[in-house]
Parts: sequence; structure tokens; C-alpha cells
Amino acid sequence: MDRDVAVFKACSDATRLRILFLLTERELCVCEIMAVLDMPQGKISRHLAVLKQYGLLTDRRDGVWIYYALATDSSIALKYVSVYLVSARQVHARVQADLDRLRGLASEGKICVPQPSMALLQVDERDDPVLRGQSMV
Repeated sequence: MDRDVAVFKACSDATRLRILFLLTERELCVCEIMAVLDMPQGKISRHLAVLKQYGLLTDRRDGVWIYYALATDSSIALKYVSVYLVSARQVHARVQADLDRLRGLASEGKICVPQPSMALLQVDERDDPVLRGQSMV
């Protein structure tokens, strides 16, 4: 039960909840979250650290970028939070504005993703012969 309390406690902050909603779109780096939420790096990093500490996020390094994604833990509380995030993102105007801003910044090339269009499409290299270095001919 302590794990469940920690999950809900981590979700009890508006900024952390906005970050979680953004991560329903795709994995994101800190600078993307900063740009969308218009907040300083230190504040975003502190919130990401809390979310990661309580098991709501995973991260991976790709060069100089660290990408954060929603965790796929098997805890019941985290499953309910995930269902809520996906279903409620259509309901909240602020969340919709954040997601629209993310998409707009990515399509305009104003965020630091090396290839934002690829990130938005979430292309899997195993499914694309060009990305694997194979000729299409």
C-alpha cells in the first residue's frame, strides 16, 4: 500500500500532472518539457526526479539527451493513473493546450529533439529499411 500512496502523492502536484499528461504523447527530453510548460530547467528536473523516484517514469540516454517516458510498472495504482492520463487528456483544456504546443513546437523545429518528426511518428528502425541502412531498390 505504501507504493500506491507514493504514486498518488507524486501525482498531487499540478506541474507533475501536466508532465505526465505530456508523456502520454511520447517520450520527451527535459528541454521539450521546459519549452511546453515555459518553466526553468531546475524546476522541471526536480519534478522529473520526484516522478522517477516514485516509479512513474523511466529514462534513457541518447547522446546528450535524456528522454523520459511513462513507466509500465505492474502496480495497480500506476495502471489506474495511466488509464486516467489517457482518458482525461481530452477533457482538460490546459492539457490540450500543452499537447498542442508540444506538437506545434516540434513541427516548427523549435525544440531540441534531433529529429522531431521522427520522434512524433515513433518510427521503429526495425520496420524501416532506410533507417537500417538498406537500399529500397
